[in-house]
Amino acid sequence: MMMPLIVNQKKEGGNALKLTLQLCPELFWFDGHFPHYPILPGVTQVHWVMTFATRFLEIDQTFSGMDVVKFQRPLLPGDEVSLDIEWLKEKSRLHFQYSVEGNVASSGKITLCH
Repeated sequence: MMMPLIVNQKKEGGNALKLTLQLCPELFWFDGHFPHYPILPGVTQVHWVMTFATRFLEIDQTFSGMDVVKFQRPLLPGDEVSLDIEWLKEKSRLHFQYSVEGNVASSGKITLCH
C-alpha cells in the first residue's frame, strides 16, 4: 500500500484542501524507516502533498523547491492525520500542514514551476 486511506476530504474554493488520513501500519513507507521505530519519512509527506494537490486542486506545475519546512512530531503507523494544503497560485506556492490531534506534526512551503 503506497497511499494513506482518505477518511475525509473537503475542498474549499479552488485553492484549499483539508484531508483526514489514516496511516495504516501496512504502508510501504514504514517498512525499514526505522526497523524498531517506524515513522513516515519527510520526503513521503512532501510527495503526498504534491500528489493530493495535483489530484484535488488540479495543479499542473512541478516541484521546484521548499522553504520553511519543519518536522516537529513523527507521524506513526496508526495515526489519524489532518493535512491542510493551500495553493497560492499567484506565488506558485503550496503551503501544507500535517497535524495529529490538533498538534502540528510538520509544515512547510513548496515552490512550483511550469
